[in-house]
Amino acid sequence: MTDPLNTRFAEGDEEALVECLQTHGPLIRSYLRRFVRPQDVEDLQQIVFAEVWRSRHRFDPARSLPAWMLGIAHKRAVDQLRIRTLQTVPLDVIADPAGADGRADGDGLAERDQVQRALAKLPDPQRQAIELAYYGDLTQREISERLSVPLGTIKARTARGLRRLSGILGTASSGGWDAEPRRSGVTAARGASGRRAMGRVSKVGKVSGTDERSGQIVRPRIAVSSCLMGEPVRFDGGHSRDRFLNGELDRHVEWVHICPEMEIGLGSPRETLRLERSADGTRLISRKSRVDLTDRMTALAEERVPALREVDGYVLKSRSPSCGVHGIPVHAGDATVDRKGTGVFAAAVVDAHPLLPVEDEGRLNDALLRETFVERVFARARLRALLESDWRPRDLVSFHARHKMQLLAHDPAAFREAGRVVAQAGTRPREELAADYARVFGTAFAAKASIGRHVNVLQHCVGMVGDALDPVRRADLAEVIASYQAGRVALSVPATLIRHHAQALAAEYVRDQTYFSPYPEDLRLRNHVPA
Repeated sequence: MTDPLNTRFAEGDEEALVECLQTHGPLIRSYLRRFVRPQDVEDLQQIVFAEVWRSRHRFDPARSLPAWMLGIAHKRAVDQLRIRTLQTVPLDVIADPAGADGRADGDGLAERDQVQRALAKLPDPQRQAIELAYYGDLTQREISERLSVPLGTIKARTARGLRRLSGILGTASSGGWDAEPRRSGVTAARGASGRRAMGRVSKVGKVSGTDERSGQIVRPRIAVSSCLMGEPVRFDGGHSRDRFLNGELDRHVEWVHICPEMEIGLGSPRETLRLERSADGTRLISRKSRVDLTDRMTALAEERVPALREVDGYVLKSRSPSCGVHGIPVHAGDATVDRKGTGVFAAAVVDAHPLLPVEDEGRLNDALLRETFVERVFARARLRALLESDWRPRDLVSFHARHKMQLLAHDPAAFREAGRVVAQAGTRPREELAADYARVFGTAFAAKASIGRHVNVLQHCVGMVGDALDPVRRADLAEVIASYQAGRVALSVPATLIRHHAQALAAEYVRDQTYFSPYPEDLRLRNHVPA
């Protein structure tokens, strides 16, 4: 059955366009927020609807109109991401704290002193970049030339410094990522414009990543090879700073820096190492001096690895004989006899914590592996926050209820086992119950969430809201899910559409599933089309 609105729209009825704007506008806005900054959504929506109207002659009225519009929205959002250049918070946020009229009253002077004290707490490179821009009135390119530092490094120092500054001054949101920044320090000094600017630093998106008891946002703790965070600890005295870890992910997590080679006493720069096969097994050997460092690295692992039960994930340096997780060459003399080795320290981590999400930065360049790793990390962080609290059986039941669809997408067998564990809440000792649930929960997320399992979850969710929808909207959902299954659209398309209907119908059980917001939305990790 063809929706009359579809036919009127395809025929060029302008009233049909107005009706489309009213009916489908909220859905398009919700979808675009997953790709672009909030301040860009309105402009991009206008572009999308303009193209929708210009392209109406290509629309088949027998198809789903929302799905067709979401396809155009996806293309334009991707175009926006491709042309977007890195933008930083305006540096004049911290200028003129005395007020526009130039009279420095008591509050203004107090705020200026607060800003200066906060700047003094920043690392020297970050403070220098901000002060040159603020006091010296220099552009970032001019700062780069003056300091003989790459422009990208200056931008990174400025962005990181402003984030730290907002945290020191208390402007970072304390009640959740979608809360308004508190009026203090720099923000108060600059008034409304300052609040908007600093808000772009501290307001980093919304996710179902709250502590079950307190409602506070959970920030995952992730161990990371220090060189990936820009620390000059590599064998050549340099670093391997990773853009994703230091950029999009940095604002959402707490990092635990580890460099095993530095911690066993090797300097930087230093002699290169490699894995060698021997009668005693694989050994970690310095390439020129032939010093066997295996025992020292093993002793360090025995000391450091037990504490990693407190982290939610680990990102290791790829191709490292100490930290590499996959594909490390193993030598015998001058010959390479195996290319499937694991770094000595990394092997100890994986053996001690088999359910810990572990990846190297090279594999995180793959869109699916990146999404899977980040999803596991945030899920583990939410569970850790719950179990570290003074939780009650009903809290575990509530936690499990919110994660059901996410568990089902990864491992249906573990999903059912987790349900049996939760059914014992209140009858078993808390410690035993928590240990069993954590084991099953981690096992489920260690399994890959395939396209087929995602389709199964999406259809489950449609089944829970479908009775309240008219036949046309049910057909829309079925078509969008089929498009995802066929590899024509990203998972974010059907997920956004289903959540939109769940919100409109106040279907809280579906709406509140962590499946729809497994991590901060501004990471945009579900926007790739499956191969």
